[in-house]
Amino acid sequence: MTNSLTTAAGDAAATTAMATARELTLVLEYAGLGFELEEGGVSGGCRLRFTPSTAHPWAHGNVQAHLLTEGIAAEVARFEQPLPWPGHELLVILPSEQEVRSLGRLFETRLTEVQNAALHLHRALAHIVAERHVDIQTMGDRALIDIGMFDVDAAALLYRSLGGDEAVLCALDLGDWHDHERFARELEQVISATGPVLLVESVPTCGHCRGRLGGNRIRFDYLDADDALLLADTLHTLKEMSAS
Repeated sequence: MTNSLTTAAGDAAATTAMATARELTLVLEYAGLGFELEEGGVSGGCRLRFTPSTAHPWAHGNVQAHLLTEGIAAEVARFEQPLPWPGHELLVILPSEQEVRSLGRLFETRLTEVQNAALHLHRALAHIVAERHVDIQTMGDRALIDIGMFDVDAAALLYRSLGGDEAVLCALDLGDWHDHERFARELEQVISATGPVLLVESVPTCGHCRGRLGGNRIRFDYLDADDALLLADTLHTLKEMSAS
């Protein structure tokens, strides 16, 4: 007979391990590393294969010893890369969820300012809207953060999360072009009240195109690292206040 409590505990542990592996994946993506991550292992460990970079000095030399000094017990192997891109890759075998979490923190400490800001804003938006990738765009010698387009529902959630007036939202028909334009101005004011001066643009969709493109959307201007962090911190703070 299957013990339901044991099964539930096992399912919960597996879910937590998957979330930890996804968090490591997210950090690696923002670090800009080429990698392959394979989840598995009884204790929620994983196998990570990646190309070392100069941003991570611990990934050179005696990698296993370097990781051990960080409190991460892992097996490490090297693989030589053939032409046309010679070099080497590392295979790091992490035996448990704790090691996966610790390695994620180690990678995170070496993120650039803009990578770190994009990661924090990604996490903040995921808590209130939905999982969405916050992109980093390079423009000349500047790296800026792009939070992409928001559909009506996601934009309304963001507005509420930033303390927007529910009465204003209820009075608007966000499927109407003129009301959606007014909503964009209201959202811009709510965001600006938190610190970042962020341009918000209404992108209306005509009735003939809605089946293909969806409804009206909101587009945001690019953010620098400071404003992205400020917006992320504001979202986290207001989320905690609403939960308490």
